[in-house]
Amino acid sequence: MIIKPGQTIMGRIYERFRMPANCAGKIEGRSSFARLGLSVHCTGDFINPGWQGFMPLQLSNVGPYPLRIAPYFSVCQLMLVPLASEPDRSYGDAALRSKYINDEGGPSLWWRDTRVEQLQERLGRANAHVAIQREIVDRVRFESTEVLARFQRDVDRERVGQIENADEVLDRFARREDRRRLIDRCLLWFPGVFIAAWLLTAFDVFKLAWFVFLGLFLVSLLPALLAYERRDDGYLGRTELHALPPPDNSA
Repeated sequence: MIIKPGQTIMGRIYERFRMPANCAGKIEGRSSFARLGLSVHCTGDFINPGWQGFMPLQLSNVGPYPLRIAPYFSVCQLMLVPLASEPDRSYGDAALRSKYINDEGGPSLWWRDTRVEQLQERLGRANAHVAIQREIVDRVRFESTEVLARFQRDVDRERVGQIENADEVLDRFARREDRRRLIDRCLLWFPGVFIAAWLLTAFDVFKLAWFVFLGLFLVSLLPALLAYERRDDGYLGRTELHALPPPDNSA
């Protein structure tokens, strides 16, 4: 991977780990890479006691030259900070409503921050998008960060008047996911269909069809690859939605 000067990318460390309750943590860069202009965490380097997952990295190139990063490079180091006593509540405690427990190093969940909610209430600008997204994420517990990112993008595109409750938002998203799944299945078949048609016309005297099917095959490769990646990430269609446990209304 090449990081251009001034470019920042989102990554994560290779190891999954859990911080003990009697220690806080801090991610620090290494001198050899810092001298090349690589910043490995920007600001999010502190790790709470009890946090677990893949620590995200914000890799920034602050130098004048492109930087090539290879897999398994040891670009950072973990510093453990012993605490004088264990906290009453570790990261992930239900009362804390921690956003990044079992962190996969995925996109930001800033809109689930308690301080953001308090600011919205103070300003009198409570946003239905944020409240409903929080309710849905708490209920669904998205295992795939890509599905979560698609959900956020879809909800953000909806008009405020369209959003009434979490069930309707989830149902509309599930219908879109089913359409995505159907389209992706078709896209996965297209290269094979076009290459078969290309082979069938390979010995035809009329060569125009040969070029047309070859072109269609090449054009269909990229959408097929993207569809294959989405298939690996999974979908949250109506089948998956109905398999979710019912919401807890005891609170």
